[in-house]
Amino acid sequence: EMKARAPMSDSTYQHLCTLLVGFATLFRFIGWNMVNFIVESLVHSAHVRDPTSIINHAGYYGQAVKEIAGCLSAFFVPIVLNYLRPKWALVIGSGLFGFYIACFFHVNNYLYFIASALLGFANTLCYTAFFTQQMHYSNRQTLARNTAIVWSIANCCLLFGGGIYMFVASMHAQPVEEGVVQNYRFYSESETRWMCGLLFASCAVSIVMHACFPSRDVDNSVASEHPHEPLSLKRQVGAISSVLVNPYILMFIPRFLNHGLFLSFFTNVYPTTLQYSTILANKYPYLTAYYAFSMCAGTAVSGLIVTPLNRRFHDFGLRPLYYITIGVQLLTYTIATLTVPNWSTAKPTSDGAFIEPDLIWVCLVAFLLGFGDSTNTSSNTVICSRLIPGRASHTYSAARFYIGATASVIFFCSPWLTMRAHAAILTATTVISAISFNFAVKKVEKRDENKENETSFASEETIEEIDKY
Repeated sequence: EMKARAPMSDSTYQHLCTLLVGFATLFRFIGWNMVNFIVESLVHSAHVRDPTSIINHAGYYGQAVKEIAGCLSAFFVPIVLNYLRPKWALVIGSGLFGFYIACFFHVNNYLYFIASALLGFANTLCYTAFFTQQMHYSNRQTLARNTAIVWSIANCCLLFGGGIYMFVASMHAQPVEEGVVQNYRFYSESETRWMCGLLFASCAVSIVMHACFPSRDVDNSVASEHPHEPLSLKRQVGAISSVLVNPYILMFIPRFLNHGLFLSFFTNVYPTTLQYSTILANKYPYLTAYYAFSMCAGTAVSGLIVTPLNRRFHDFGLRPLYYITIGVQLLTYTIATLTVPNWSTAKPTSDGAFIEPDLIWVCLVAFLLGFGDSTNTSSNTVICSRLIPGRASHTYSAARFYIGATASVIFFCSPWLTMRAHAAILTATTVISAISFNFAVKKVEKRDENKENETSFASEETIEEIDKY
């Protein structure tokens, strides 16, 4: 008779779940990141081929629509998670990601903006489900570590995405179409279909992997410490509305606004400058791939640094991790401002910069952006898991609301903002966020300490009562 297999230890199970989530997210992000990097130039190329098919600057406007839809979705996503486990929410979200990519096979205003709105819902759904899922297989001591590992694996998508970009670009070297004058990175119709076809395939792999995720929770998981409370539709909408104005959420608004601006900068604004700068686009035809590779290196290095520091220092995921992020952000904005043409954020230009645009500067900025994205996301996970006990999914949705609202405003304004304007806005919000963050964390720590003291006092009283008998 065969012996029963010994149950998997929590430590091994956490590592297995971390790897599975990391690779599933990797395949979803292959399409997500690469399309974000090139969407403004991609849609602009379609507009140049046929101005009646889609409006100019639809890339930025589509991103704004996506973020607005994401903000509105924050009211309803927690309701979805009442009825679906996080893994099934991620399956649905990944499917909508794939639909967005597929719309580039035939670009037009109606399809593109509808797909952008659905992508906004998918983004909020995946964002909330992703962090909620990690709470089920992580405890308080391992949450920051697991998040950093997942994010480092997921951002290896940039290696695969960059490889796809180089492969497709090499097949369509120097695309030329009649009547088109190219002074920026132009995408032919054939190149667009090849690129998006391969990116769509990666989303299909992600759907399968998310569907295969196990359902067991670890002992003392973050989710068990702060269990999710299912509410009715009316109470859910009321709950998320109340969370949006919860004092603990409001204290962290500068941090969420900074997150939204940083997200829009590294996913769209800065990569667009690489497409619209004549100097860079003509000199380095695979520049977007190099940008992706360098970002990947930054996220990988971040994971290698954060993991041991999180083990060594108590609550490293709170102040230390976020202040590292702040420093990286300020350095990045300075280098970016000095090394790309001022108007390359909004239109094709042959202008120079304070320092001659070059591959080395692009790779350095991309590395810092990748590093900062990883630390920023890990910090956000730790903060949101502790702000409102028992309301984790609502907290993530509220954070996503403020992050998305900020990004939508900057995307709508991007056709009129120069690199220096972007840098000034980003620097100001980063400094304000750094100042307010320490005050807000102190409030959270004091609340948690008081709660622990009350629990300890209640336990002591119970023991005294038992001793009397």
